[in-house]
Amino acid sequence: MKVTLKDVALAAGVSVSTVSRVLNGNRENPAGAETMNKIWDAVKQLGYVPNQSAKNLVKGTSDSDLGKGKIGVLYTSTIDVKTDPFFSCIGIGIQEELRRQGYEMAFALSTYHLDFGDVYNYISSHPAEGLILTGRFGEDILDMIQNHFNHIVYAGANAVNKGFDEVICDGYSGAVTAIKHLLSQGFDTIGYVGFCQEMEEKVNLVNEHRFRAYTEIMSDAYNSDLVIHTRLYTTDAYNAMNQWLDKPQRTMIPKAFYCANDATAFGVMKALQEHGLRIPEDVAIIGLDDVEMASFVTPTLSTVSIPRKSLGIEAVKLLVDKIGSNRNYAKRVDLPFDLKIRESSSLLSE
Repeated sequence: MKVTLKDVALAAGVSVSTVSRVLNGNRENPAGAETMNKIWDAVKQLGYVPNQSAKNLVKGTSDSDLGKGKIGVLYTSTIDVKTDPFFSCIGIGIQEELRRQGYEMAFALSTYHLDFGDVYNYISSHPAEGLILTGRFGEDILDMIQNHFNHIVYAGANAVNKGFDEVICDGYSGAVTAIKHLLSQGFDTIGYVGFCQEMEEKVNLVNEHRFRAYTEIMSDAYNSDLVIHTRLYTTDAYNAMNQWLDKPQRTMIPKAFYCANDATAFGVMKALQEHGLRIPEDVAIIGLDDVEMASFVTPTLSTVSIPRKSLGIEAVKLLVDKIGSNRNYAKRVDLPFDLKIRESSSLLSE
């Protein structure tokens, strides 16, 4: 049975009109913060989806016209898509393939600084025939989009495995390959710098597998003191590494660090060098992504190359196929990655 505004109101203990004001983003007569939290909790729990047919009667449009030929894109883990070297490249692939396929972009929304209610209202007011999802996200966002869209494709480095289409360049396997390369070079103690779910209780990510790869490969030599939890940005990683290096109780520096992405690696390298450590003679570094800057930093960065633009292109192709066929099963496309060995990790001849 379809969840109604009345159901949400009963669950939240407020009036239907109050629920309507909150869900429609009424700024002239807003509800209090406590009331809004109750309503959004009820929306998440019940999986409420707005009645678009009723809205269309007011606008004079039909369900068949709503969002036809339009695709939405959600970027869930980047602050600014335009300046992010990983997600901007995926976005370029999406835009180019949408044009080739004759589709328009309904929206391209970065949800990084938005709360659940803001994302919900935005999606509800920007109809689209399908959605491309990219980045790391939690169960609340996942439930929301699955309630709103029949056609969804995820594009990225961390598999979701939630019953919709995916285009993947497997970050788990990429991390394993990177760490095994460090081990092959004789670096027997390896640290990790990146996002660690276990250290961030408020964020329950559905798709983050790189740290799991690290713990599994390093199971016999795992040392929690060598794990540095940080957001995957250069400045954050630089600050986190400086704090770790300056800890009075620190007992050792590993022979190498695996960094969850290149942006993280750049910050780690700068902090190490400012503390007088040589790369790779004292500490080796490897990342994941192979953004353009990886070939220009000193020393050049070893990394696992992800075909970022192709992720966007293949995501559009898969979504158009899903919309056209209306198939009731999910497809997954796996794109290959490539280990790029450069100066930051190479002590032995290959």
